[in-house]
Parts: sequence; structure tokens; C-alpha cells
Amino acid sequence: MDIKIIKTEKKGDFEEIEGLVPARCALGYYHVKVTIKGFRLIDSYCECGGKLCPHAVKLEMAFFRRRRELSS
Repeated sequence: MDIKIIKTEKKGDFEEIEGLVPARCALGYYHVKVTIKGFRLIDSYCECGGKLCPHAVKLEMAFFRRRRELSS
């Protein structure tokens, strides 16, 4: 299962990314929303209940990979 980026939105210096991250311990995906400023993770929300959980980091890294691929 792949990470799916649903929506990206730029708000001033911040970028909000919404996506679905596969859950290893459960079937399906977790809905994750992260706020990024530059290359720094500022805030996140995940259905797993963690604040800055591994799912948020995975979504952030997938977003950076996708952004780098598009700029090449």
C-alpha cells in the first residue's frame, strides 16, 4: 500500500498536506494532516491519536519526494 496525498494547500509560509498513510497494525489507512514550514514539520493530526507520530513523518517525507520529482 502506498501513501496517498489527497490535498496540498499553501497558506503564506506554511503548507498543509492531507493524505492517507497505510496502517501497519490495522487494516486500511490513517487520515493524516501535517503543517510544514520550509523543511520543518510544525504540526500534525493523525487518526492514530499521536501528535507527531510516524504516520505524519511518512506523509511529510512522501510530500518532499513528490515535490523533488516534480521540480526535476
